[in-house]
Parts: sequence; structure tokens; C-alpha cells
Amino acid sequence: MNKPVKTSPKTKFLKRLTRIASRSTKFIQNKTAGLKTSFMAMTAKTKFLKTPVIFKRPVITVFLFYAAFLIFLDCIGIFDPQKQSFLLYFTQYNKPVSVEGKVISNPEITEYGQKFILQAKRINEFSVNEKILVNSPAGYKISYGDIINIEGAISKPKEADFPLVFDYRQYLARLGIYTLFRVYSFEYIESKPNPVKKFALWLQRDIVKKIDNYFKKAYADILKPIIIGDKTSIDPRTKENFIDAGLMHVLVVSGLHVGFVGAMILVILKLCGLSLKKASLLSIPFIFLYALATGANPPALRAAIMFSSILIALALDREPLIYNSLALSAILILLFQPQQLFTASFHMSYAATIGIIYFYKDIFGIFGDIKNGILKFFCGVFSVTVSAQLLLIPVCMYYFGKVSLISFAANIIVVPLIGVITPLGFIFYFFTFIFSYISLFLSVIISIILHFILTAVNISAGFSFSTAAAAKPEIWQLTLFFVFLFFITRFKDKKRFIFSGICLIISFCGITVPKFIAKDRVAFNIYRGQNITAVQSINNGLSAFMLYQQTDRYDKYYIDSFLQFLSFSGIKKAEISFVGFNETDVSNQIKNKKMIFAEGEKPEVIKLSVEENKIDFDMAGNAEIFDEKQSVILL
Repeated sequence: MNKPVKTSPKTKFLKRLTRIASRSTKFIQNKTAGLKTSFMAMTAKTKFLKTPVIFKRPVITVFLFYAAFLIFLDCIGIFDPQKQSFLLYFTQYNKPVSVEGKVISNPEITEYGQKFILQAKRINEFSVNEKILVNSPAGYKISYGDIINIEGAISKPKEADFPLVFDYRQYLARLGIYTLFRVYSFEYIESKPNPVKKFALWLQRDIVKKIDNYFKKAYADILKPIIIGDKTSIDPRTKENFIDAGLMHVLVVSGLHVGFVGAMILVILKLCGLSLKKASLLSIPFIFLYALATGANPPALRAAIMFSSILIALALDREPLIYNSLALSAILILLFQPQQLFTASFHMSYAATIGIIYFYKDIFGIFGDIKNGILKFFCGVFSVTVSAQLLLIPVCMYYFGKVSLISFAANIIVVPLIGVITPLGFIFYFFTFIFSYISLFLSVIISIILHFILTAVNISAGFSFSTAAAAKPEIWQLTLFFVFLFFITRFKDKKRFIFSGICLIISFCGITVPKFIAKDRVAFNIYRGQNITAVQSINNGLSAFMLYQQTDRYDKYYIDSFLQFLSFSGIKKAEISFVGFNETDVSNQIKNKKMIFAEGEKPEVIKLSVEENKIDFDMAGNAEIFDEKQSVILL
């Protein structure tokens, strides 16, 4: 019989300690599971407590902080041209200057010669590193990468004649260009192009050349922006028709075009026998080459970065994170060009993309019962259009002062055809090198499709109700609109209507209260141009304008700005008086406006009376006020 093993006190203590630890662990696990269950139940009941997607994605958080930082820098004037540009110092002297630098863009043919961007390295005896927009005679042979020395006049870009309207000076400043240069003499030094960019720009020129050779001008002018982003030859009337039809986005290389090209490259590499992983990775350089060839505009770069991120995720067998890819593309663009954050191109590109990502699934779900494949396809196109337009409409109102009312129907017709033209265009270009008869045959097919697109655009834009003029909204109004969309789609039950109602009430008060306050206010604004000066009188919210022509030259661009100012300001009815104008010139340009033409010689002084109070204005913008109760605003 075996004797029982004697357990030492130390062993007994260790066993007891082990049992206590085991019981404690089970107790903690049970409590943790209970807390987790309670938290999950609370989260299920209150959707608001769910962690927003921006905090789950660190890349999005970085972008938001970086964007806020750039907005802060802009508010304190860091991006002011006077602080950013050394060359502006030389614009105050009417003396020729000598500039040496490198041509960093393809020369673009204009009505008066050619223009290009020069990266200046030296001006007179000073070293600089700044971009200049150069206008030179067409006779000079200039190419990308040339290092040249030019002499001529340096000047500031023209600023807007009126508030709210397009400001060319600010537009160039956001691109990092603060001065213009008119060439008197030219000296070629050497050529040092970037080989990758040189090839991309050569590809762009060659595609444009082949399109011009095979297509009629009307079709070539449309095909070039669709395929390669070259809008230099499209006439203003056609461009206006595309804007009115809500189809201007098809003439700008963006996610739509990059997606088609990327998918085409991926299919070609797959047909060559490569695996999906290898084809995905090899597609990335071609996508960026295409974006570079189209001018590397923000929509194309954004789409290239996003598409590349998706391809990398596919190659790594990971689920693509669309919001992360979108934020990453924005960060990379803004790191190299911070002021892109304030441009219309950046806003419209990202607004459309976010709208599609955020709203498409819910809108397309409405058509879930449709079984027919063709109908379902068109429902998908409609859903994409509506998703993009939900965020694009307020942005278009802000930048263009009008909204396309027919864009939904026009996009359903035209967007699928762009998906056909894009691959056909590249196949056409490929066969121009090996078999011209196939290229000729393809050009006929593409021309038929382009004819159909142009007909659809012209018909859509021809309707009197195709567009609606809209006053330019304030930034706070746009913010309220986006917050309203967020509330109406994110919250459930009562919260949706409570928060959305608050947004609507604030918006209504913001619009009506200022008008009520200004009801009895009288004010005058003076807008002085190079050839014309406009005086605006505001009395009880109603405006009257007197335009005074100071020279014998009729300034068509000033009148265009004036009409745009009326639209952006929401001024639909105003009495307009013209002093010193040719009635025929004005009548040909201004339609459907009440106009008065002064007879006799042009006065040197304009005198305006408001009831018993009189204010005398001269053309220098001075004013003498006789009643301190009246307010005068001089801009």
C-alpha cells in the first residue's frame, strides 16, 4: 500500500493562490462581458453615440486638422500676395525687367500669341523662385523645359471690377502665380526638362495632333478635353451650353475619366496573362502618367491617388477604405499646393466624390425592386448623378450663380456615352501608329457619338428652364445646408426633424433679418473700372445703377462683370442709366433689363439726389455728404 504523499506548506499555499487567481479572472471576465453587453445595448438604442467615421480613420482626422490649419493661415493673411511674392515689388515701376527661368508648362496658343508658365530664378540681379504667367509673340519657339532669358514688362493680373464675381487675380494667386509678363525680347539658354513630365506632355501634344488630323473641328474640340483634358480650342458658346446642361464635368478630366482609363489598363494587363495582384500594381504608373499628361489638375490627381489606393488594397487582399483614400489624396495635393484648398476645382471635385460615396447606396436602394438589367443600369446612372448633385448644386451656386435644372436627365444620356468614347478614343490613338484605316473607321464611329452628345447638349441648354439664376450664398448658408443634409440622413425618428428644423429656422432668420434691418437704409457704392465707373444707390432694399463711360472705348468685359454682379447679388429688378455710351453696343449685350440712356455730352461730375439729401460724386470715387444720417459705402 502506497503511502500518501506529504504536501509541503509552500505547495499548499501556491495551490490556494492559483485557485484565488482563477476565480478572480472569471469574475473580471463576467463583469467585462456584462459591461460590454450594456454598452452595445446603449449604442444600439442611440445611434448618435456611434463613433463617427472621421474618428475611426486617422487619415481623415489628419486632413481635417491640416485643412483647419490652412484656413487659419489664410484668415491671418499668410497667403496674401504681398507676403508671398517678391516680384510684385517690380510691378510698381514702369520699367522693363530681365527675367531668367525655366518653362514648366506647354506653351498655349492664344489670340495674340502664346502663353506659358515660367519658374523664375532671377530678376535683374536678384535671385527668386516664383512662377510667372508669360505672354509672348507666337514667333518665339518655346518648349517645356527650356531655360530662357526674357526682357519685358511685368504687371499685376487684373482684379475683379465688382465684388462676388470671378476674380482673375485671386484665381492666379491660388495657383501660386502673382504676376504677368509681356515679352519684348527672348534669349534661349538651354533645355533641362524632367524626362517623365516631358514624355507626358509630348503624349498630350501628340494625341491632340492626331485628333485634329482625323476629326472635324466641332468634334475635335469636344473630344480633346474628354480624352486628354485640353480645353484650349473649345469655343465659349459650346462651353456655356455644357454648363447650362449640367455637363461641364465631362469636359474636365476627373474621377469619371481616370476610372475608365484605369479599368481599361487593368483589363489589358489581365488579358496579357498577369494575375490580379500584378496587374493592379503595374496599372498604377500608367494611371499617374495619364493624370500628368492631362495637366495634373486636382480632380485628375485626386482620382489617380484614390484609384491607386484601391488597386494597392486589391493587391494586398485588403478591403479598400474609400474615405481614407479620399483624405489621403487631399493631403498629398495640399502638401504641395496648399492654396488648392480654396479653389473651385478642388471644392467641386471632392464635393461630387463625397456625395456619390455618401448618398449613392441609399438612393440606388430605392430602385431595389427593378429586375430589368437595362433599367437597373440607367437607375444606377441616375443615382450617381443625384448623389453628386446633392453636394454640387450649392457649390455651383456659390461659384457660378446658377443651377442646372435639366442636368439629371442630360447626365443619364451623356455619361454612359462618355464611358464608350474614352476607351474608343485610346484605341483610335493606338491604331494611328500601325493601321490608319482602322483609326479612320473608329473616328467615324466616335464622330457619330459626339454628334449625338452635342445635339443632346444643345437641346438641353436651349430650354428656357434649363438653368435658374441664383444669388450667391454666404459661407454660413452653405455650412447650414451641409449640416442639414447630415442631420436628415444620419439621425432617426425625432432627432432628424428637430436638428433639421433648427437649421432651417437659422437659415430663414439669417436671410430675412438683415433685409428687415436694412429696410430704411440708404447707401451708395462706387465700382470703378479702367474705362467705366458704376455708381449704385440702394434705397429701401431697391437698387439703381448709373454707368459712366470715361473713355471712347466700350469695355465689354466690364459689362459682363456687371451682369454677373447683378445675378450673384440677387438683384433681379434695377433701373440702369448709361451716360456716354453707344446705345447699340449696350443693347446688343444686355437683354431684358430696364435701361435709360443719357443724351448730350458726357458730364465730368455725376450728381445724385436722394429725397432731400444730396450727395455729389466725382469719377475719382470721392464723395461729399450733406446729411450725416445718410451712409455712404465706397468700394
